[in-house]
Amino acid sequence: MKEVLIKEYNNLNNLNIKPKDGSWSFNFHFIDGAFAEVLGEKKGQFLVQFINQDTGNVIHESTINNNMWAKTSLKYYINYLAKITNLETNEVHEHEYNAKDKRVYIHIDSTAIGDTLAWFPYVKEFQNKHKCQIICSTFHNSWFKSEYPEFEYIEPGTPANDLYAMYSVGWHYNEDDTVDSTWNPSDFKKLNLQQCSAEILGIDYKEIKPKLSFKNTGSKIKDKYVVIAPHGSSHAKYWMYPNGWQTIIDYLNDKGYKVVMITQEKLGDDWHDSKLGGTLTGVIDKTGNYPLSDRANDMMNAEFFIGIGSGLSWLNWAVGGKTILISGFSAPFSEFTDCERIFVDTPSVCNSCFNRTRLDAGDWEWCPDHKGTDRQFECTKSIHPIKIIDAIERIRNS
Repeated sequence: MKEVLIKEYNNLNNLNIKPKDGSWSFNFHFIDGAFAEVLGEKKGQFLVQFINQDTGNVIHESTINNNMWAKTSLKYYINYLAKITNLETNEVHEHEYNAKDKRVYIHIDSTAIGDTLAWFPYVKEFQNKHKCQIICSTFHNSWFKSEYPEFEYIEPGTPANDLYAMYSVGWHYNEDDTVDSTWNPSDFKKLNLQQCSAEILGIDYKEIKPKLSFKNTGSKIKDKYVVIAPHGSSHAKYWMYPNGWQTIIDYLNDKGYKVVMITQEKLGDDWHDSKLGGTLTGVIDKTGNYPLSDRANDMMNAEFFIGIGSGLSWLNWAVGGKTILISGFSAPFSEFTDCERIFVDTPSVCNSCFNRTRLDAGDWEWCPDHKGTDRQFECTKSIHPIKIIDAIERIRNS
């Protein structure tokens, strides 16, 4: 990411404001923070202040000479007033943040399905608010191009020219695993995933579904069916109740539903099957490498979807499907609210470690409080299948 920012910085378009006497010129931009520069051969000393116009707080100030610049460390959106005061004459030059008709680059800094779907809608909200030209990069541009043709799309790492401002939407950590407050206004682990994007871009948070290029091409499954996605990128995300998934599959089959399993992890792979208590039976096997458009189509024609805190649950939500989401490692506020959320509700049962501790993606058995003990993954081991069955019946009767 550092290399990307350097490229973008080197291609910036400074807002050049020349004072009436022609002695100095002043450059302002908001690439990777607020920037102000004084150029000119005439010697001078200047106080540079970057002020949050919404709060009146001075974010940063420094004294510079001619042919020097100052910059803030905060890289997320702030409604800035950049103020340069000549300390000899008290003459003031100001620039208020105004992105109207200017080029603003916003990068979605994650390859994950859920992150991308959660964060992208606020790029459009930013454009609506500021009436700017958006240059956007994600690791999945094709998902959005047809639905947001007003954006200019570039691949991550590709330079963009003539920029007024630039923002990176993502979860940024320091080396000691604390939140990097130069990139994120607050601790994102304590927020809804979508709210992270809203905060970075200065948008009032509300739950927004992205528009996607995936089209409903009709059901490929005969008769009514339910989609399930029991696998995830970390063992902590799994529903760990013994034989839980098979119990739900059998219940759905008895109610006349076919069950379609759509995870990338293959059914019949011993290692992955072992995480579900064995090879699941009574399912239509659509596991393996399918295009996401195919997954979306299956979801759009299903009666409903049952999953965990994973990208496929976010996809079903995004395409408007009814979702049952099972999770214990993340607090109920972490994901979208438009779902039947199944969560451990016993105070004595450990839960929500994801909102307290940085997930170690390299540790499959990550359970920060109880790894290696009888209490490992108790958050979802304690979720009885009856809770999922009750949610199924609520959806069936709605």
